[in-house]
Amino acid sequence: MAEQHSSETKLIGCIISKNGLKGRALGSDMLAAFDIFESIESPFMAGSLTVSDSKNFINDYPIEGGETIQIKLKTTFSDVPIEYSFVIAKIGTRIIKNKMQVYELILCSPEALINESLRVQDSLSGNPETIIEKMLGDEYLGSKKELFSEPSRFDTKLIPNRTRPFDIIASLLRKSVSSKTTYTGKKYKKYEKNRQNRPNSNSKPIKGSAGFFFWETRRGYNFFSIDALCDTSENGKFIVKQKVEGKEVPRLKSEAWGPYIETTANTDVSGDQRFIISDAMFTSEIDLMSSLRRGKYSSLIVFFNHSTGQYEEYTYKIKDSYDNMAHLGGQDAISLIPTNEIELSNYPTRIMSMILDHESWYNEPGIASPDDAKATNPNKFADWQKYYAAQGLARAELLKNQEAKVNIPGNPLICAGDKIDLKIQSKLADKLRKKQPFDLETSGVYLVKEIRHLFNFLDGNNGTCKTTLGLFRDSYGVKEVPSNHGNK
Repeated sequence: MAEQHSSETKLIGCIISKNGLKGRALGSDMLAAFDIFESIESPFMAGSLTVSDSKNFINDYPIEGGETIQIKLKTTFSDVPIEYSFVIAKIGTRIIKNKMQVYELILCSPEALINESLRVQDSLSGNPETIIEKMLGDEYLGSKKELFSEPSRFDTKLIPNRTRPFDIIASLLRKSVSSKTTYTGKKYKKYEKNRQNRPNSNSKPIKGSAGFFFWETRRGYNFFSIDALCDTSENGKFIVKQKVEGKEVPRLKSEAWGPYIETTANTDVSGDQRFIISDAMFTSEIDLMSSLRRGKYSSLIVFFNHSTGQYEEYTYKIKDSYDNMAHLGGQDAISLIPTNEIELSNYPTRIMSMILDHESWYNEPGIASPDDAKATNPNKFADWQKYYAAQGLARAELLKNQEAKVNIPGNPLICAGDKIDLKIQSKLADKLRKKQPFDLETSGVYLVKEIRHLFNFLDGNNGTCKTTLGLFRDSYGVKEVPSNHGNK
C-alpha cells in the first residue's frame, strides 16, 4: 500500500453477530464512518459506527443491543489488517428521509457492559496488580485480553460491598505506588535552621512519587505508574521488564512515534507525508491558580490515628522529589513561582486531613504501624496514605504541565499511553530560524493521553483516516538541550 495517499485506509470486512443468529456482513455501501476512542483515564475503549441503511437492516436483523461488531481495516502503516471488536451499547440519532435512513451505533468493549451487571462482594487482598488480574479474570469480567502491568509497592485489603470491578480498580489507582519509587522521611539540612520561620513549624518533610493509570487499548489492558509512562530511557529506573523467549523486554507496550513535523502551509514538503502535523493547538500551559489550589507544588497533610491518638503533620514539596521522577522533557527542575519576592512554591497551598487506621486488618497484640521503630511484626495491610495521598495528586498535576491537541494523518497503530515526538517550527525571524528551525521548548516527547481515529469510508477511493491526539507532559523542552524553564 506504499503508493497510497498518506491518509488512505481500506475496509477489509465488517461482521455483526449475536447469540442464536448467524453473523451478517455489512458491506462498504452501508458503512459511512467508524470512530474509535482510547484514553489512559478510561478502563475500556469506545467507538461509533455510522450506518447508511436502505435495506431496513436495523429492524429486519434486528439490532437490539449487545451484538458484536468485528471490523478489519488496512492502512499505509501495516500490511497486516488491524482488527477491532466491540459490542453495541446504544443506537444513536436515526435520521429517516425518503427511502434512506442513517443512524449511529454507539460501541464499547464487551467488558464495559459486563461490568455494569457485576457487583463484587468477596473481600480482596494483595498487591493491586494481583487484584486487577482477578477482576479481569474468569471469576468476574472474563476478559481474554492480555494485561500488561507493573507491580506496586504496598499490599492492600478491602471489602468491596457490592462494587463494580472497574470501580474497584479505580479506587486502587489512588493507592498504588511504584515499587521503584524512592521515599525518605529524613530532615533536610536547612529544615531545623529555618523551622521557627515557617508557618507550619511542627510539620515534617516527606518525599516520594505516586499515581497509576489503568486503561484499555487495542493491544490489551494496561496498569502502570506515571513515572513508568514518562521514562523514555532505554534502561531507565522505572522501566519494568519481563522475560519473553529468554530475552528481557519492557512490560509496558508503549511505542515511540515520530518525529511528527510541523510544516509551513502551502509549501512543498519532502519526506514521508504520513508524519506531518496537520494542525496543533496547545490547550493549557500555565494555570497557577488551579495548580496552587490542588497542591501541585506543596501540600500540608494532617494525619490522626484514632487507634493510638497520634497526631502528625507532614509537608510535601514536589521540588524535593522532582529529581527522583522520570520526565518527558529536558527540564532539570520544576518551574517555581517567585511572586513579590516570595517563593510561593515553598508554602503549602492545600491542606488535607486524613484518618490513619493501621488496626483494621490486624489482630496481633503488638504495634501495627510499620513506621513505628518498636514494631516487630507490623501490619502487612497497613494504612499507607502518607506515601500516596499528596504525592499522587502532585504527580498527576505535574503531568498537565503542557497539554496539546494535534491532528495528524491517520495512524491507527498509535494507542493511548504511547509517546509522540513533535517538532514544532520556531517562530523566530527567518534569519534566526535558519540557525534553529524548531522551537526547542515546545518540541519534544509527549505522552498520548487520549486518541481518536476517525475512518471516513466515503472519502477517496477506499476511504481515509484522520487521527486526533490529546497530549500532555510534565516538563518543557527536548532531552538533548537544557530547557530555559525550571531552576535549581
